[in-house]
Amino acid sequence: MRRFGRRHRFRRSGSRKIGWQMEMSIDRAASRRYRSYRRHRNMWFVILGVLLVLLLTFGCVFAVKRAVRARGADASESAHKTEQTGSTGTYENVELVTEGEKVKELETQGKTAEEIAAQTEPILGGAELTMLAGQTKAQMMSFLLETKKGSLIVVDGGWWDDADYLKEQIKKRGGHVSAWFLTHAHTDHVGALLNILQSEADGEDTGITIDHIYYDFASLDWYKTHELGDLGTADAILTALAGLPKDEACPVKKGDEILVDDVCITVLNDRYEPDDNHVGERDGNDASMVYQMLVNGVTILFTGDLQVDGGNHVLETVAKEDLKADIVQMAHHGQHAVTKEFYEAVSPKICLWPTPQWLWDNEDGKYTTPETKAWMKELGVEKHYCMKDGDQVIR
Repeated sequence: MRRFGRRHRFRRSGSRKIGWQMEMSIDRAASRRYRSYRRHRNMWFVILGVLLVLLLTFGCVFAVKRAVRARGADASESAHKTEQTGSTGTYENVELVTEGEKVKELETQGKTAEEIAAQTEPILGGAELTMLAGQTKAQMMSFLLETKKGSLIVVDGGWWDDADYLKEQIKKRGGHVSAWFLTHAHTDHVGALLNILQSEADGEDTGITIDHIYYDFASLDWYKTHELGDLGTADAILTALAGLPKDEACPVKKGDEILVDDVCITVLNDRYEPDDNHVGERDGNDASMVYQMLVNGVTILFTGDLQVDGGNHVLETVAKEDLKADIVQMAHHGQHAVTKEFYEAVSPKICLWPTPQWLWDNEDGKYTTPETKAWMKELGVEKHYCMKDGDQVIR
């Protein structure tokens, strides 16, 4: 019994030893697994921490850049508003009554055309200026000036789709154009003339004859950099003009004077042409030529589509007394154009707005037509002729 007991105790003791060893082995394995788990967990924590730091860093950088851009945009917009309006005020409620609206009101009162005409005192001494309405809903610019002796002067002309109506109006006045002045090479200004010239080149008799076309356009390479939107038009009009006789296509420069009967047309500026390191928005607008026409003692100023830079260039290079005019064509259809200081220098009595209804009303709320209207009200201009009212005639 004693032996048995010892062996039994021995076996139990050995069993405990083996069990303890197994437990130790299991504990060590578990410990290794736990340590491995902790290492992997810590590694993932480190990776997640690094990613979090990177995300926070990129987020901060993005936020800073966005804030800087926003401040820059605000500063740019503020500067633009200062240039455009001289203040940060808005002019949403400013309205002007056009001469066309006054005529419609008289018509509703039963006034005849003769009675209405009798209420308008002639100011051009026998000459007649007509601002043609666009034949599409787009903005455009087209003027006809008949001298007292009957010669015809055209300024720009409008889109390609305006050509038929323009030809009709020219034919009503005899079909002969003594002088055609182009402000710049945008489609809404030269498209109609391009239609006529290409039709004649193709052998079509348009019924229109033109003595001289006056212009000052940049090279095609310049338009490739500064005005891709109207590159095709620039190419086409330059090609068409190059195909005309030299005495018909007449490049002009600042100081040139052209006489048509008793009307004297003066070229006031050299074309504003920024270099390739200064590419702006629609540089072709700022490249507009400014023509001053003296018609029987009344001065008319045509500004094309001048914007801020082109307008400032004119202010810097033309004496302010030479800019004064009785009648001014509102630059760039009356919005996002020259500064208030430009119009102050002109000091007009009458404004010509080559402006469609949607732009006059600022339908999309993104144009500066209200600001320009406010300037004219502040300058005391009481007569406004607008394209939205149809063909507008000043005698």
